[in-house]
Amino acid sequence: MTTALALDPHGLVEIGLDQEAWGELRSGSSGFVARHMGRAQLPMAELTASIAALPLTPIRTGHLADWGDIGSGRSTVLDYNRVVCRTPGLARPLLYDFNQTEDTALASGDTLFLPGSVIDAGVRGRLPLRRWSPDGMVRHDGEGSLFVPYAETEWDGERLPLTELHRRRMRAHFPDATFHSDLLTGDEDRVTEVLLTLLRAAGPDSRALAFVFDRIVHRDGTVERFKPTLDETGYRLGPVTYPTAEALVAASLLPARAAVTAERFTVADAAPPPHAPLLSVDAVTLLYAVLGTHREPGQPPVCGDFDVHVQWGALAMGGYPPQRRGYFFSGAKKTRWMYEAVVRDLSWAAPLLFVIAPTAPFLLWPSSREPRDVELVEDLLTRVRTAISAWPERVDRTAPEIQRVVAEWLAAEGAELSAAFRRQIRWGDRLSPDGRPLPAGEPVEPAGFATLTMSQACQVVGALVEAVA
Repeated sequence: MTTALALDPHGLVEIGLDQEAWGELRSGSSGFVARHMGRAQLPMAELTASIAALPLTPIRTGHLADWGDIGSGRSTVLDYNRVVCRTPGLARPLLYDFNQTEDTALASGDTLFLPGSVIDAGVRGRLPLRRWSPDGMVRHDGEGSLFVPYAETEWDGERLPLTELHRRRMRAHFPDATFHSDLLTGDEDRVTEVLLTLLRAAGPDSRALAFVFDRIVHRDGTVERFKPTLDETGYRLGPVTYPTAEALVAASLLPARAAVTAERFTVADAAPPPHAPLLSVDAVTLLYAVLGTHREPGQPPVCGDFDVHVQWGALAMGGYPPQRRGYFFSGAKKTRWMYEAVVRDLSWAAPLLFVIAPTAPFLLWPSSREPRDVELVEDLLTRVRTAISAWPERVDRTAPEIQRVVAEWLAAEGAELSAAFRRQIRWGDRLSPDGRPLPAGEPVEPAGFATLTMSQACQVVGALVEAVA
């Protein structure tokens, strides 16, 4: 049985931690426990208040791009980031700046966040981009994607790295945002220790090594996926062999150093490294947790003998249980060895409770631009509460009942939902559907949302996603 427990002595509230796992972390017999907040039977209002009262700030891991429309509530499918990151104590943005620009056809790269563009009221303005060539930085024709830290652009007559432009604009809307590359460069010693520990634990197993490094970025900004191998010559990743683990790890830090240098590539003799290995998403997620991105600098693990890391994940990472658990929780058993190795071998690493918090419930917040959507969603939530009132916490009964209610509602009143809300539920794109600037707006909490449990809200979103898709 899982319950909401007060963490002694810090007055924390833990969502869904069972007593057995609690004991394992406290005793040190387990170095890693993963829990999915999407299963929590706690009303959303209570849950968010409890999170805001924690002696930590959960991270919301988004991608580096133009977040201006997110800040102004005009990014449609991405507006949930505004809800999570603008609620005091609920989340702080931690942006992954190793993403790739979208190509002209929007067929490759980061086609959701669109880092190769500036988005104004839902209208995309493509940035002029430059990439490295043997003759220096040259115009990028838009065919194919570029590794964001290796791209240059122009803004207001200034030539500057693409990362620097987005950082400047981000600070204007979300001044507490932090960045992936700053984490790697700001604590290189511990990052190096963690990565060397993972490589030692992986040994020559190529499958295990791929949980640490799985791609390589070339000087021209192209990224390729390779499975690492280890033999008597060293670590081989694509066209490059690194003779030692230390050499492999040192090379992986070079792109981060480039990403944090505002003047990079604007001088004639600057150039990115010929090749550099890139961390897998599993290794990145681990670093965010074990390096304490949820804590203030210098703050010890929040529970003393173990730490609690809370991370808000979007639909891909956090999912919407029980229909979809998201990639982190689905793969937690496969990556457990990584966390256990770090806790076992590094004296400063504490046993870790990793709580994945799904952002999916906030997709139920329509935009104020569509007041009829607000009324319709409120009607749906009323119907859901009535339908499951006899057994509100019995997921085996509520999930199919919610699916039935959603299907019937969509065929009746729900047919009036705006195209914008349907695109939001489908997790489509962030652009204005007709190319005209979107009016100002903001996500609106529908009546009844606060009393839904996190589990129920995830079930509603899951039923809507499946029905609308």
